[in-house]
Amino acid sequence: MENPNYQPESEQEQPELTVGESYTANSRPSRRGYYTVIALLILLTVAAFFVRSRLIRIHYVEVSGLKTISRQEVIDLAGITGRSTYFSLSEEKIRQRIAGDYRLQFLGMEKIWPDGVILYLKERTHQANLINKGVQYMISADGMVLDSTNNIALDNGCVKVTGMEVRDIRIGAPVVCKNVTQMEALQNLLEELDLQGVLNDTAELNLSSLESIYLVTVDGYTANLGNADDLRAKIGTVRAVTAELRRRELKGGIIEATVPGQASYRPLQ
Repeated sequence: MENPNYQPESEQEQPELTVGESYTANSRPSRRGYYTVIALLILLTVAAFFVRSRLIRIHYVEVSGLKTISRQEVIDLAGITGRSTYFSLSEEKIRQRIAGDYRLQFLGMEKIWPDGVILYLKERTHQANLINKGVQYMISADGMVLDSTNNIALDNGCVKVTGMEVRDIRIGAPVVCKNVTQMEALQNLLEELDLQGVLNDTAELNLSSLESIYLVTVDGYTANLGNADDLRAKIGTVRAVTAELRRRELKGGIIEATVPGQASYRPLQ
């Protein structure tokens, strides 16, 4: 005979649960799992430190743009040593170090993962002669004074610059002119002549008047460029005209190239 008080197991009372709780046999995390997590974090920290300090040290340095200065001299100047790592290299710090040598221009830096770096530089070279108070100064295209001599010698492959009103000039610093625009015009001229490959064909640049800048070639043609605007077109025009004059074997004379793309020629009398 069945027991009238019997209830199926599924209908028997279950422990009451509050909202948000679940029923488990043991709700506390095991100590073993806790210690495992801590040990893993420690191992990861040690591994990261090891990788940063050992495995990714800089092993090779490439330097572009050098002509006379050695690669090792630049590396030493930049402060890159056997202890330098990929993460420790700072472009701004290297820029500041390179700026300490007036012979070099810092153009940029590229890190090569995980252990290399490329330094992009431009070595300043003698491109113009500027005579001031009986001293000949050799300057770069951007106006940096690289050297000087008391023995005037204009046959050193540099362009002679005349008509400049110099306020301050010294080795290791840019030329300072009374008229800032005058120095800017010279820089633009030297840069454009270099880009068009005719810097070595130019004997003199006269900037006594910024509205009438004169360029003299090594074979005696004098070109009036007018002001310093549109130099690319004006110098390109002078190049084309002088090439034709040489073909015709016409020596010397005046070329008026003050208007971009237009020119006139007046032979010597």
